Amino acid sequence: MEVVSSNVSNVSTAGYKRQVSFADLISADRADAVGQLTMRVRPDLAQGKLSDTGNPLDLAIGGEGFFQIRRGDELFYTRSGQFRLAEDGRVVTPQGSALQQAGGGDLILDRMAVEILANGTVLDGDRPVARIGVFMTPARDAVEGLDGSTFRLAGDVEEVAEPQVRQGMVEASNVSMGDEMVTMMTALRQAESGARLVQTYDDLLGRAITAFGQNG
Repeated sequence: MEVVSSNVSNVSTAGYKRQVSFADLISADRADAVGQLTMRVRPDLAQGKLSDTGNPLDLAIGGEGFFQIRRGDELFYTRSGQFRLAEDGRVVTPQGSALQQAGGGDLILDRMAVEILANGTVLDGDRPVARIGVFMTPARDAVEGLDGSTFRLAGDVEEVAEPQVRQGMVEASNVSMGDEMVTMMTALRQAESGARLVQTYDDLLGRAITAFGQNG
């Protein structure tokens, strides 16, 4: 229910990826947790709908991959492409994280009026001045969602060979209210079944104690 609540609250958050919970069997070679099931959450990386904004620094990705952003000394990944030009010329997220170029380093522009091609090349007039990188890891289960819109990629992170960067567009959340309603109803039914099962065991235990008492 907590995952559903988070998804519903982010239905209008640009670049948000729906969180999906699933049961995972903890490795049997862990002596302290043999046979235990635990609930995990992972992002659903399905494409969200792209919409026009007309803002030259709004960027969306068609297909797989993430923009790389720098927050302090750490690199993170996002598909929320609502960037702006900071006073020092850096292209940053609304939270101030700096968009990274393909070869590394902050993307710095003299002005917003640039053209950005599908492969990430940034043109100032007819002059290429930088290229925005789009990155992905081969292992999808190595994508860790931090807040639904920001991710950490584990393992080998590679540039997408033929990225599809869309200028003047943003990717909407991939949350579907219909899917969340189905998930919520399923969780409620499972909770009700569990409650009935506990009640049944409680009744049986009560009868057994009564029977033993009468026989004793």
